[in-house]
Amino acid sequence: MTPRDVIHAALIRAARTLGAPEPLDPAMERPRDTSHGHWSSNVAMMLAKPLRRKPRELADALVAALDLTDAGVAKVEIAGPGFINF
Repeated sequence: MTPRDVIHAALIRAARTLGAPEPLDPAMERPRDTSHGHWSSNVAMMLAKPLRRKPRELADALVAALDLTDAGVAKVEIAGPGFINF
């Protein structure tokens, strides 16, 4: 499994613990600015409406629920309205 795949799966698991609806396929993109990390996801903004929560609040909850022990991720940051950068 690639680091992207591990992060993607961890995002799905974390989102499900928060009550995310099925099906769930979080977007994972390479940020234009490499200082923002190797991967970025807007999953918090995608889930804000169905979960009736603010995107930034949801991003905080998702990051807290993430288990990235096998992903080799050095840092996770929340940016802007709720992007999660890895």
